[in-house]
Amino acid sequence: MKISVVGAGVIGQATGIGFFMKGNNVVFFDVDERKLEILEEKGYKTTEKIDYAIHNSDIVFVCVPSPTVDGSMDFSFLKGASVDIADALRHVSSYRLIVVRSTVLPSTTRRKVVPILEQHSELKAGKDFGVCMNPEFLREKSALQDFLNPSRIVIGELDKRSGDMLEELYKPFPAHLYRVDLDDAEMVKYVSNMFLASKISFFNEIFIICKELGLNSDVVSKIVALDPRIGEYGVYGGRPFEGSCLPKDLEAFISYVKSKKINPKLLEEVFRINQKISSYHSNNKATKET
Repeated sequence: MKISVVGAGVIGQATGIGFFMKGNNVVFFDVDERKLEILEEKGYKTTEKIDYAIHNSDIVFVCVPSPTVDGSMDFSFLKGASVDIADALRHVSSYRLIVVRSTVLPSTTRRKVVPILEQHSELKAGKDFGVCMNPEFLREKSALQDFLNPSRIVIGELDKRSGDMLEELYKPFPAHLYRVDLDDAEMVKYVSNMFLASKISFFNEIFIICKELGLNSDVVSKIVALDPRIGEYGVYGGRPFEGSCLPKDLEAFISYVKSKKINPKLLEEVFRINQKISSYHSNNKATKET
């Protein structure tokens, strides 16, 4: 298939290169010219014109950032990309599938992205173009390998035609595929990240308790991790969860559910423990350096 990737960051590159390796025709678009230059040097097709990307693809993957700003998800990058994609769709005569790959809060695709696409393209979603939400579960350091070897594939679909088209693209991947509602797909991503954040915070609290009791937290964690229901990821305490996903998604989700008059006490405590271990980690590092 012909694929365009809007947003050539870590997720966009892993997605585009991964599909290219599966025999698809891929073109990357980004406002950052340096990212495109690096991809071109590696032999991949790029464009600085989003109209070209949309016109020369059957499926458009939207992989723009969704940072957390002042405790809430910043929709501006996805909004801008949606407007630009919609403007390009106005001049396309055939069906296109728009796939949101960015991490977004539940109902974002249905209540925000779809209306923007319809308003600016003057087309009807589900009739003139398709929409899916396809969350990623990639680690920054091994994004491409994670993409090529997924533990599961989740397709949130606006309608059956949209889901059928995206499922066809994923046929070469040996992973179980789940087709769900748009909102459910968005929630799956957040729940995955929040569980990992909770797991890390839990073992960070165990780390602190072990230190206070004079116990070896690494020995405890190593043996506990042998339980297949628990596993080794995130069980070694003393380090906060960092990176570009877990902190921002946890903070944004807490703000989101509180706006719905829901009190996420456990998640707030997970966030507090991470701040505590961050201070502990910083203070311990400073002590060692002196």
